[in-house]
Amino acid sequence: MNAANAFPYFWLAMVAFIGLFHCVWTVHDINVGSTKLGWFGGRFERVEEPFYFWMTIAARGFGVVVACFMFWFGLSFLKWG
Repeated sequence: MNAANAFPYFWLAMVAFIGLFHCVWTVHDINVGSTKLGWFGGRFERVEEPFYFWMTIAARGFGVVVACFMFWFGLSFLKWG
């Protein structure tokens, strides 16, 4: 009897969590009007530094797109995609 492989489920759960986290974080930063480049980076205000603000928002949006593709390709582990 073969043991169940938990890796596909772990992969899909982590990718879904990361994608959802980036989506919520991006919407929050747009509503607040300031964003951080990372956990320890400086804060960029939409009014004072719009270029860095929107580049950070765009990078997080791209992260959501990448997470969606990773989830879609991860479904092939389960023979669904």
